[in-house]
Amino acid sequence: MASRPTVSVITPAYNVAPYIGQCIESVQAQTLADWEMLIVDDASTDETPAVVQRYLNDPRIRYMRNAQNLGPGATRNRALDAAQGEWVAIVDADDWIAPERLEKLVRFAEAQGVEMVADLQVYRTEWGSVYQVSWATYAKPPKAPRCYTLEQVITAHPSFKPLIRRAFLDAKQIRYPTTIRIGEDYAFYMEVLLKGGRFALLPEPLYSYRVRPGTTVTRYDVLDERRKALEYLLCLPETTPRIAKLLRWAYQRDRAYARYPQFARSVKRGEWRTAARLLRESPQVAWMLLAGLPSALYRRLFDREKLIDPWRETLHKEVHR
Repeated sequence: MASRPTVSVITPAYNVAPYIGQCIESVQAQTLADWEMLIVDDASTDETPAVVQRYLNDPRIRYMRNAQNLGPGATRNRALDAAQGEWVAIVDADDWIAPERLEKLVRFAEAQGVEMVADLQVYRTEWGSVYQVSWATYAKPPKAPRCYTLEQVITAHPSFKPLIRRAFLDAKQIRYPTTIRIGEDYAFYMEVLLKGGRFALLPEPLYSYRVRPGTTVTRYDVLDERRKALEYLLCLPETTPRIAKLLRWAYQRDRAYARYPQFARSVKRGEWRTAARLLRESPQVAWMLLAGLPSALYRRLFDREKLIDPWRETLHKEVHR
């Protein structure tokens, strides 16, 4: 490659043979042609290497393979260290992006003068239907492009795949934590903001996220990994007492959402000891139960099966984010 590309697409891959072809082809279809794609195979045991090999005649695609499985953080870091682009775009191997995504995000980032931008994720099931469109667990997409503060992002709990200025990552020495299996991306994005990075959101659905079984979230204890992410962020020197308090509150909220289904079942079945224990550990579950009562009563009275309890819907989204 004669000159440095505008965008380095970072793609970790682990046992994604059925999907990675679509991911690669979506990058090749970009209206912005000045990109490189760094695929790092985290010691896949399926046909992933063979599938990637079919695309290596494109000189913009670079393939690396870990000798052993290192996890998502270390795998992304290997790609980051090799990246040469002005911007870094995170695209997972089982997802795909709209043809105009890179061009739009680069133009948007430069116009906003920020270090990190993101778009909306379209959550799609294995059979192709749209599950939801969002950028965060607890915040609705805005109607127009806007910037968000660190506090606002923590409160929203982001779930996106951003475009980040590579020079900022290098200058601030920001890389993915390698000891976290779930939430390493959350810790990474929060560190960007904690170290002074500015963030803006383009509310356009340009990233397709594939919801499928067998992902990382099914292989590790979610709360334990999120606790590790919290501890990582609390140890950063840029984390002030006020931000630390907000991070702890956000973790307790996630903990309550994760435990709410068990609490609701315990109340319904009259298992009061279990319900009392969960209430002591996560007092927010009581408020969640009360918030869901009006819609539950409405369903019982009018037999409207299509109505969805808002708290259960939010919990379902959280499980699949």
